[in-house]
Amino acid sequence: MKLKTIAAASVVALSGLSAQAGTWSWGGHDPLEHATLFSVPSGTVGDFFTFSLDTASNVTSSVDSFGVLAGTYSLFKADNTYIGSWSQNAADVTVSLGAGSYYYFVSGFAPSTAAYSIASAVTAVPEPETYALLAAGLGIVGFVASRRRRDF
Repeated sequence: MKLKTIAAASVVALSGLSAQAGTWSWGGHDPLEHATLFSVPSGTVGDFFTFSLDTASNVTSSVDSFGVLAGTYSLFKADNTYIGSWSQNAADVTVSLGAGSYYYFVSGFAPSTAAYSIASAVTAVPEPETYALLAAGLGIVGFVASRRRRDF
């Protein structure tokens, strides 16, 4: 069975078993989105954070948990296409995404009252023209520098 199918099946299974499940809509993703949920009661945690992007973007995210065991968070397209999954309390993760709708699924188990926070930041992906202008500028600077060296 493919990893994507397993991930999608686990999302469906966890969301069905969730003692407390919530969905938060960030709408169009602002440059920084942050949600802190305190006092997560004991049991299975399974929360969704939906958002959309107007243009291709680099998205950096992290989840910090306080008392949630075996916690992970996954990123999916709105059509449930699996993009990736990471552990809570890990280093920031950056992925490049195209325009469209997406969601994070935060899951884990809280043996007693726990909390977690999720943060997600968006930066624009430079257009190819930007790189072409940078290369042209560096070429001109190199040309001028080589001409000056020959003149002396």
